[in-house]
Amino acid sequence: MEKTHINNSDYMEFIDDVATMMTEIAYKGDAFMVRKGLQFTQFSDEAQDYYNERYDEVETMLNRTLKVYSDEQ
Repeated sequence: MEKTHINNSDYMEFIDDVATMMTEIAYKGDAFMVRKGLQFTQFSDEAQDYYNERYDEVETMLNRTLKVYSDEQ
């Protein structure tokens, strides 16, 4: 089967959205930590590790199941 290529930023955005959603569900509101005095939030270290693992999983599933790859691959 031939590989289907999609825009790299769209590809990464989709994977990020799914991995973020999975992380937020798994950590039920405890995924983020707020840096005092700064205008942003980020995942806690543990949640970031979880997110990284889910990102890799979702990317692998997308590639394998749908034969979809970013323009960069």
